[in-house]
Amino acid sequence: MFFKKKEKSIQVLYNVLVFTSDSTNEDTLQEWTDQLMDAAENVGTAEWIIAEKYDSKELEILKGRFPTVDQQQPFFQINEIDYTAIRNEEEKMENTQKWRKFFNLIPLENYLEIEDRIVSDTSKALFCTNDLNEAELFLVKQAKIDN
Repeated sequence: MFFKKKEKSIQVLYNVLVFTSDSTNEDTLQEWTDQLMDAAENVGTAEWIIAEKYDSKELEILKGRFPTVDQQQPFFQINEIDYTAIRNEEEKMENTQKWRKFFNLIPLENYLEIEDRIVSDTSKALFCTNDLNEAELFLVKQAKIDN
């Protein structure tokens, strides 16, 4: 009798961006982040962003895609972390800097910038809301779909 080798499923992870104003205190931000990260254990990365200091073009894209979100209030953007896209962009960068790559001289910041740009891409946002509980519910539903 032959047994089919069980394929290990790759867990889908999400990036959560918490957009706030300068006046939101750090304890509140930490509570929100913790709540979202613990909701379904499928949040790979999370970051806080001061909406007033964020790229206005990116905010316009979000407004067009999620018109009911009030950007004057705290809001939450959720993206799937696309590891393939990150790796492809890293390879492109490495190909343009072959000698630096060969001598391991490409700064870590370059890799982090690529990752940050891809995981926070507003044109690829899956969900955006002002309601923390809605964001949590979205992550819980995604965990059930992905498993």
